[in-house]
Amino acid sequence: MGEAVPQEKSGWYYFSNTGIHEAKNPAEIPQRPFRPWTEAVRVSDAAIIQGVPAFLINRLGIMTSGSPDTPPALHTAAEFFESNTAAGFLTSAGETAIHFYKSSFFSEKNGKSSGSVILAGYKTSDGSFAAELTAPDIGLAAGSQCVALDKIGSRWYAAFKLEEDNKVDFTYLEFELVPCPEEIPNIYSVSGIKKLSTEAYRNSVKPFDFSQAPVQLRNLLSRIPDETAFSLRVYSPDLETTQTFTSPGISASVEGSAFFSEEKTAVLFADGTFYYSPNIAEGKRYILRLPVLSNGYVYTNFILTGDRLLAAWEEQRFFETGRTGLLEIKIPDGIQ
Repeated sequence: MGEAVPQEKSGWYYFSNTGIHEAKNPAEIPQRPFRPWTEAVRVSDAAIIQGVPAFLINRLGIMTSGSPDTPPALHTAAEFFESNTAAGFLTSAGETAIHFYKSSFFSEKNGKSSGSVILAGYKTSDGSFAAELTAPDIGLAAGSQCVALDKIGSRWYAAFKLEEDNKVDFTYLEFELVPCPEEIPNIYSVSGIKKLSTEAYRNSVKPFDFSQAPVQLRNLLSRIPDETAFSLRVYSPDLETTQTFTSPGISASVEGSAFFSEEKTAVLFADGTFYYSPNIAEGKRYILRLPVLSNGYVYTNFILTGDRLLAAWEEQRFFETGRTGLLEIKIPDGIQ
């Protein structure tokens, strides 16, 4: 008998409650019950962590893309990920943290929301997670959940939700600096916290108009017709959190995610249209079409690693999510 011929990987992967699995083709991916997106195993954010592209996977952990010398890896901590919603990355001054909260409305457990984790530090040296920051650390009730945390310009904005005795209260805060979890118990001794009204908070966290987006992104998408409305969640090595930019139009808004750096820029829209500029200095722009997904499925976040594109996909139904996973494809030679 001759040697077995190595089978080329399909590039399709799916998530389960225990990890990431390869599929021979999309048809092989098992069905999953629809769950609220806050509870589903799905990619919720992307970032560059000390030069390494990474996905934040809700209910699982952080997947780092690896390098020629290091394979991809999944880093997790059950005490944080199993019962909390992993909402997004925060990176600052070489440190990385994860924003968590718990949705008591969608929780499978009856009663009040338990826990009040806001941030958990992530150590790139060993893939572990550090001490947590909680609502009481900044003077709020223990059951308060930080359902939104954004940096707009030089200021941070947070929305906290507290459900007690069949009553829901919201608190909106503005502050200059998010304390690193490792600084606990040195609780908020800097730049006092300012409470905002509902209207002031909403005005402060409005998405930026796309005309204010980095020039690399505006140049990359300059051929999109003006009547096309879209919204982009943008990450970059220089941003501390994801920023959102919107472009008004007369069409239904198309969702997308974007990345920019000094070297390259890329945008992936939900339908699989991928705009790519691999060398900003040369000014070349390309449009690739990812495999068409079945009805009810969309592409979401993505990362670039070497000559590979890793695109997250998910099955959506209103506020619920079914099957989820990743598609890995090689960027064609000549446009890398």
